[in-house]
Amino acid sequence: MRKQTFYIVIFILSFIAGFWAYGAFADETLDCNEVSFGEYDYTNISTNLPTRNNNPGNIRKTKVTYYGETTNGSGFESFAAPEWGYAAMFDLLDRLYSGLSLSEAIYKWAPPVENDTEKYVRFVAKKTGYDRNEYKVNVNDESIIEFAKYMSVLEGMKGFSDDDVSFGYMVWDKCYNG
Repeated sequence: MRKQTFYIVIFILSFIAGFWAYGAFADETLDCNEVSFGEYDYTNISTNLPTRNNNPGNIRKTKVTYYGETTNGSGFESFAAPEWGYAAMFDLLDRLYSGLSLSEAIYKWAPPVENDTEKYVRFVAKKTGYDRNEYKVNVNDESIIEFAKYMSVLEGMKGFSDDDVSFGYMVWDKCYNG
């Protein structure tokens, strides 16, 4: 009972601190080139590529430079923290997927030549409750948080929390959308 109470108190204090940080973060100007969320290493959870690279969308390297990007030798982006990876994912969805249906977006993101795309579509639609043909990608609508969360699950991201996704969305809003 004592251990359970301890965890409840920690949860409540974390929630309050997070709420305060969100309020402070939401009202402040953010220099996206200077901010650091620390270096995250989830390799104790999984050594798969998305987890190792803090790249929840398993975004391939291109000529685009993202905030929080680090270097490594793979053909995929690497980020210092999952929040940066989610922010980059939201940026990519915003730039190249806006207006596409859930199904169209996933078929473009994870084409059948590399993936079981239909399984991917069914998974994200079921988990989010969004209709595969009616839901339209709109990164300015917070429903995109659930969409990205379940995309990252299917991409293989391990160890992330709902807060990582939500904070990544706030980072996207400040660094890419602002």
